[in-house]
Amino acid sequence: MSMLENIAYIVIVTVSSLFTVLCLLVVARSNVFHTNLQASIWWTASFYFELTVSKMLTIVYQSNYLTDRDEPSGGMVMLMWIAATHYHFIFAVMSAPIVVVAERSLATKFVFDYEKERRRYILISLFLFQIGFSTFFTLLTIFNIVRYVSAAVIAGLIAITSLLIFLHINRVNKRTLRFVETQNRDIKFDLSVRYQLRENVKTFKMLTTLLLLLTFMIVLLAFLKTIPMIMDIQEDTKYIFKMSTDMILHAGPIYVTPTMIWAVDDYKIVFYRILGLDKKKVAPLILSSEKKEEDVYFEQFVQSLK
Repeated sequence: MSMLENIAYIVIVTVSSLFTVLCLLVVARSNVFHTNLQASIWWTASFYFELTVSKMLTIVYQSNYLTDRDEPSGGMVMLMWIAATHYHFIFAVMSAPIVVVAERSLATKFVFDYEKERRRYILISLFLFQIGFSTFFTLLTIFNIVRYVSAAVIAGLIAITSLLIFLHINRVNKRTLRFVETQNRDIKFDLSVRYQLRENVKTFKMLTTLLLLLTFMIVLLAFLKTIPMIMDIQEDTKYIFKMSTDMILHAGPIYVTPTMIWAVDDYKIVFYRILGLDKKKVAPLILSSEKKEEDVYFEQFVQSLK
């Protein structure tokens, strides 16, 4: 790469890293989602630093180990680490929709007590799955056991399938909530269950935009990376495809973080607090002499369910 391209990459990676830090701060300070989902979003965002390391190592490698003819003159260990961190990040992001769908599926299954029980084994299982998935596909790609084209196609299909399952589970939750609200005599569906169902539907609504964007980017990147490998095109065109893909990939947090903050109201509130723009004041609770304190709190709870 030329000096100008290196400078452009350094600027993009630096800005994207700052947006990643902002994302981590916002997610860590919010409690809008269940801990299992919140933690999954947090560690998925933190994987971006693998891509930062990969690009910095790439610049160092090109400056020290490439000849004037772009032929390597050593540094094979560094080259291996560049490929490993790069592919591990890509496959970690590709597995994110699976993690979100799995967590929401379990939230739907354990709707009666999901908020009450910690169930840390779910969190640990999701983390181990994402690490195992990304590591497995990374090793397959690095050692040429599976071509990158095949891995990209598989991951793209998984992402699309996860999105379809996510939308189906969302419909199930909406249908269940509608049934619960019309079957008031069923003793199983008390206020806490209705509240949890409403929270599930609300969570699905907030996550839909983010998951749609993530799935679209996964398919787009897989497409852009695959086209030059399977089509007989000129080297200049291949280079344009490569540069476009890398720019979109490395700039991910710049468009994902604002989208996430815009899609989730609580993230927006936390973001304003970080900027010092949250000037809201809480009005004092005035109790009517004709109402008991318990009645006032119950009315507030009912209002929150609407």
